Amino acid sequence: MHFRCPHLFRVSAIALLFSCIAGPAVFAQESGRLTLQDLLSLQPIGESALSPDGKTIALTRNEQIVLMPAEGGWPVLLTSTQGAKTGIAWSPDSKQLAYASQGSIWVVSAAGGAPHRLTNAPAGSGDPRQATDRAPRWSPQGRWILFESGRRGINSLLVVSSDGSITSFLTSAKEEAEEGRWSPSGDEIVYVTREKEYFSGRINLLKFDAHAGQPIGEPSVLYTSPVDRGGGWAIRGAVWSPDGKTLATVLQNSGWNHIYLLSPKGGEPKQITDGAFEDEDPAFSPDGKSISFISSRGLLEANNLWIVPASGGEAHQVVKFDTLGLVSEPQWAPDGKSIYFNHQSPLETSDLLVQSLDSSAPPKYLTHTTPKNFSAAAQVPERVTWQSKDGKEIAGLLFTPRGAKPGAKLPAVVWVHGGPEGQDDYRADAWAQYLAQSGFVVLEPNYRGSSGYGEAFRNLNVEDSNGGEVDDVAAGAQYLVTRGLADPARLAIGGGSHGGTMTAYMVVHYPDLFAAAIELYGVVDRQLFVERTNPPSATRWMMKMGGTPAEKPEVYHRANVLLQVDKVKTPLLVMHGENDPQVPPADSALFVKALREHHKTVFYFTYPGELHGFSQPAHRLDAWQKQLAFLQNYINPKYGTTTTSTEEVVFPGSDKQADSHNADSHNEDK
Repeated sequence: MHFRCPHLFRVSAIALLFSCIAGPAVFAQESGRLTLQDLLSLQPIGESALSPDGKTIALTRNEQIVLMPAEGGWPVLLTSTQGAKTGIAWSPDSKQLAYASQGSIWVVSAAGGAPHRLTNAPAGSGDPRQATDRAPRWSPQGRWILFESGRRGINSLLVVSSDGSITSFLTSAKEEAEEGRWSPSGDEIVYVTREKEYFSGRINLLKFDAHAGQPIGEPSVLYTSPVDRGGGWAIRGAVWSPDGKTLATVLQNSGWNHIYLLSPKGGEPKQITDGAFEDEDPAFSPDGKSISFISSRGLLEANNLWIVPASGGEAHQVVKFDTLGLVSEPQWAPDGKSIYFNHQSPLETSDLLVQSLDSSAPPKYLTHTTPKNFSAAAQVPERVTWQSKDGKEIAGLLFTPRGAKPGAKLPAVVWVHGGPEGQDDYRADAWAQYLAQSGFVVLEPNYRGSSGYGEAFRNLNVEDSNGGEVDDVAAGAQYLVTRGLADPARLAIGGGSHGGTMTAYMVVHYPDLFAAAIELYGVVDRQLFVERTNPPSATRWMMKMGGTPAEKPEVYHRANVLLQVDKVKTPLLVMHGENDPQVPPADSALFVKALREHHKTVFYFTYPGELHGFSQPAHRLDAWQKQLAFLQNYINPKYGTTTTSTEEVVFPGSDKQADSHNADSHNEDK
């Protein structure tokens, strides 16, 4: 899992496809500088789909679908309707595309014309991110479209006829189902289901009546995964071989994510990759003889594209890059002679590339999304390691300001990823790059509980919230000081989701370590969280905590920051989306209330209409500006700013985008 924010509002998408205050005297002259507007303008390649005839690529850009020749070229706008488009999928004859938008499934002709709405059901109850129709997949014959929907208040699989005249549920109203995929013959569907008893996932097979559009009988169980004790791992689907005789999936039975083969008739899965690294996203070649996959072998914070024989054997790396980075979304060309994929690195935003398998030549870039300012300002972070309090080795990524003079002890920000099963890796990390350019040392720690380091490391935080994970991050901050990079009086910490939770833990667990803390939509009372979050998240976290609050009161008590706010000495900036379905907004509201009752320094902003994180462009910009002003005030003050403000921190735009909750309330405990 990678910790990224969505990029919704951008400058001209087509142009991007084909085309702050100066630092202190401890820095040499820099040639290129990012602005916060540059961060908003980034529009990396996300979804793409190669047509079955191999001639055309469909992309989503600026909420619309564009078409581009498979060999590259100028993209042509296909849609112009309101609402973002996701889940783009080609019909088998390459003449139509299905997609999800405005909570419905649509189809549009690849030749142009008005899209046709196939479904139009009201959203279900619960998490709005899962409440509507999404993720369409055409049947091999093109008559039916399989899709997921939360319209019943639980994630279900349905089919709709390609003309929209018939819609049928395939799974029961009590079954949580996802990741459905058609067999090559179109008469079977494999999917993943999850219940509390098998929360890490079960692979089911459903017989399908292609004439009536109905399931035949009850689904059969092909495989049930052992339950991950921390609740943070689950099967993410299975893919069919071209002959329909084999399924490939990713399991963690060896302690690491690896590729396994499974018969559609059931039986024990066969492992075909192994090692102390993570293998993901298997895809069969068109002739069924090979499987492409993404692997972190070589360095656990990066990955690359690999191929292994479908029967097992030695894997080989498909493509090489000069800079460490990430590969995603691999797609075989229909003739099996090349693979299309997305690639990004710390120096490049995500682009679509194609690698010929008959040549040793480097891959061909089909898009170029990296803005000039990003290219000029970006740097490759240093991978660093340190020992935590208990001796466990922890890895992280370190960004240092360009041109920093030797021996200069700089302000530093420890930015903590969410999850906690996220991972900071060699991606295009615009916020870290911007902070480093602004004069801050930035450390991104992959503390215990992070993904990418195997099952055992990921579950070290089970029944230990506000424990070893906090020590890992504190040791990372102290590493910066010991190495002589950071001024111990000018350390800050921040993060979103579980990164926000870690920030709250830190200011009560290590109250003298940080001079400023940015807590974004984090959890401060885990009991309140499991009571008010969505059902899958509640189940996952009760597994991580070792049970319910009644069963493990001491674990929940240790993780309850509200009971420990008297220890806080660090000024806090708290931000939250007002419609967050993941972390209850009450967590932030009660945290701020408790801080103010104890006369602590806290600034609090909420964003209307936002869910978990900030997606609206104006809100994202406003949040970045406030976070930067907060950091500058407490650990990197600027001089000669010519302001008439009487506030302790001069926050820009306080009355425009965010709801401010700060009048007469940020009194520091003297």
